[in-house]
Amino acid sequence: MEVSEAKTRKEVIDPRLAESGWDVKNPTKVLCEIDTKQSDFEKRDYKTFEETFANNQDKAYADYLLLDSKGDPLAVIEAKKTSRDPRLGQEQASEYAQDVKEQTGSDVFILLTNGEQIWYWNKGYESPRPVKSFPTREDLETRRYHNISKKSFADVQINRDIIERPYQLEAVKRVLEGIEKGRRKFLIVQATGTGKTRVAVALCDVLLRAHRIKRILFLADRKELRDQARDDNFKVYLPHESITTVYSESVDTNNRIYISTIQTFENIYQKFSVGFFDLIISDEAHRSIYNKWKDVFTYFDALQVGLTATPTDAIERDTFQFFDCFDGNPTYNYSIDEAISDGYLCGYWVHNTSTKFQLEGITPKDIPEEEKERLLAEGIDPEEIDVEGTALERSIIVEDTNMEIISEFMNNCVTDDAGLPAKTIIFPFNINHGRRIQEIFEKLYPEYKGELVQLISSDDSRAKALIKKFKKESFPRIAISVGILDTGVDIPEICNLLFMRQTFSRVRFWQMIGRGTRSDQACKHKEWLPNKKKEEFVIFDAWETLITLRNTQGEKKFDQ
Repeated sequence: MEVSEAKTRKEVIDPRLAESGWDVKNPTKVLCEIDTKQSDFEKRDYKTFEETFANNQDKAYADYLLLDSKGDPLAVIEAKKTSRDPRLGQEQASEYAQDVKEQTGSDVFILLTNGEQIWYWNKGYESPRPVKSFPTREDLETRRYHNISKKSFADVQINRDIIERPYQLEAVKRVLEGIEKGRRKFLIVQATGTGKTRVAVALCDVLLRAHRIKRILFLADRKELRDQARDDNFKVYLPHESITTVYSESVDTNNRIYISTIQTFENIYQKFSVGFFDLIISDEAHRSIYNKWKDVFTYFDALQVGLTATPTDAIERDTFQFFDCFDGNPTYNYSIDEAISDGYLCGYWVHNTSTKFQLEGITPKDIPEEEKERLLAEGIDPEEIDVEGTALERSIIVEDTNMEIISEFMNNCVTDDAGLPAKTIIFPFNINHGRRIQEIFEKLYPEYKGELVQLISSDDSRAKALIKKFKKESFPRIAISVGILDTGVDIPEICNLLFMRQTFSRVRFWQMIGRGTRSDQACKHKEWLPNKKKEEFVIFDAWETLITLRNTQGEKKFDQ
């Protein structure tokens, strides 16, 4: 049996309004059946259906009128029964809003709903769009302030103390141009090491100074990336803004910038109103919008900017679709080839050890594409498949093979002027493989007395301190990374990457390569570098992940 509009309002819409702080029984917040023709909005003399229905004057009844904290009109709501499209009431609600504006000179927001769907319309400023729930009074008052006080981007210059490189400035300009056109989603692709986070900070700075936003949420998918964004970027370049790190649902709501991990927000996002944040920035966006976490991003009604270093040809189609890049092109793209050519990133060479050490085991083709898609849909990165106890792990246990690969590396790696290996990251399959690699180093090179190599694992409580030591001190020179240095961590002096694992994902592989791309200009410890200068880095590939990589001088390999 079809549900009537009256029943829809009472049983569905009223409770949903109450969830967002709009108690329909509280006349200081919500009024029902208000006559927008005969009410005196300037005097706050609101006439109801019962008061005007019987007279002969013009009349029009808004189903709900939401009031601001002073008792003035803030929004009108047009309700339909659940079987009808709420957008059918758009013109009707627009007329109610116009009645209010003719008296007060002020716009009011328009909400259209059938109980199940809610459409939000900031008429005169934005197109109608669906939202997950009703905005709160504070949400709407904040947006009204932005409507009134916002500045033209032409009058708010990008802060050159935050970014100054041409491609960084262009990335921010592309987003600002899109906002002016009414777009709300953006995808920025920049090669690792070219300052994605600083671009995001510069964008935040412009939007804050232009009075376009109030609150910002920056989400990373790892604690290390969260802390790096906070400590090395937001606190440095926006020192006067209030910044909070979100660890749980207990949050100081008076701050402007909130930084957290997507895993944390997965559990608490519904504790916030849909309009609490005005801008959400997703770091390494290609990973964050897996189905497992997608609800976090679709819940909030905010500007959204995705950041990723993944080359465009390796980004999944769903990522482009999610950020409304329907033509398959990001909002802005600055590739690793461009960055190397322009001199902002370091070029690389490949030393392919796999021609001497052919190992047996799982290869990327052994995981069918449909299985990869299924894993991604469940929020599982194929890179995280546990190989313990498999034929693959048994093949990498072979000590002689590992010893030969390590010897090959030590004989050919980039070294400093004293002959010590320059800073190096080794990528093993898992923690057990990593421990074996460390043991082999100690066996083959006892003269370093256990100081040369350090295993750093994501599940180690000391990981943060170990990364800091590797980054700041001369020893250890070699970090064996188990799920922690693959992405995001910035150590410019890295000159060697040794792949002792297979990589099932092109996305992950290019992120790993990004650990070495920082240029000489970014290096603070020149004494760790050959001739005190970083001119290139070397990729040692024990698994034929690459056949040849291009660098700034064309295609070449190290002699085998």
